[in-house]
Parts: sequence; structure tokens; C-alpha cells
Amino acid sequence: MMNERTFSWKSPDEVSQALIKLDKEDRRKFFSEMKIQDVPIGSLMGFTKIKIDKDGHASFFCIPEEYHYNPMGSVHGGLAATMLDSCNSISAQCNLDKDFISLTTDIRVNYLRPLSTSTGEVVAKGRIEKMGRKVIFVCGELTDNEGKVYATASSTELVIQV
Repeated sequence: MMNERTFSWKSPDEVSQALIKLDKEDRRKFFSEMKIQDVPIGSLMGFTKIKIDKDGHASFFCIPEEYHYNPMGSVHGGLAATMLDSCNSISAQCNLDKDFISLTTDIRVNYLRPLSTSTGEVVAKGRIEKMGRKVIFVCGELTDNEGKVYATASSTELVIQV
């Protein structure tokens, strides 16, 4: 039996052009109100929602599905890596003022246990460790609803003026 999945998204150019013009308070509101369908990678990966806390730290939610599986019978590590890169990167974006963006220069992911369809909803939460003028150091953690940690990541975000 062959399964099928379809998805749709809006042009990422609209989102990026709007983001550049926003200060950090407006960026937090922007991402808090954003529909996941407006984020191409979020739509592709099946993310269910985004939350931004008062400090601008981002959380991405997802329920692992069969289409996330690898040939080994578990969820591919790319789902965890994508979720962690997303929460870390958006946490950095939400702490920059207008005319600045950040880009991930490196990310290190540690896989602690496998995800499966029985895991239920998972959330990747980013937290800024150090905010510099040229780089931002961010840590993320992927947990289930009971707080069990499945993966962690640390990343470096390069700050660029546009």
C-alpha cells in the first residue's frame, strides 16, 4: 500500500521582507501570530504551531508521523534537527532589531533517544545563551509532553545587517 501526503505554503519572500523591517518586539508578535502554513519548512515537516515567550524564545511543536520515518523504523533524525534549528534560529531573530537578521553558521545535535509515532507531541524550545553584536549562541531542547528529553542542540547564529 502506498501512502500520500500533500502540503501547501506561501511565498517565503513575503515573510522575509516583512521580518527585516520589524524591531524585536514586533518580531515576537509577528512569529506568535504566524500561521505554520506560512513557513514552508514547517508545512513540509508537519509542524503544528509556534509559540514565542516574553523573552523572545521560540518553541516549535510537532507530532511525529509515519512520513517522518527512516528505513530503520524510527523517526529520521532530520525532524529533530530541523525543529531544533528552527527554534534556535527564530529565538535569535526575535532578539534582533530591524535591519538585522541572523543565519545559522553551525549546529550540533545530540540525539538522546528515538522518536516514534507513539511518542506523541514533541516541542523544541530555544534559549539564548549569549547575545553578541556579531554572533548569538543558542541552545535548544526537544522534549515530549512529560518533559522527557529526546535531543538537544547548540548553534551559532551570525548577525547580519541588511
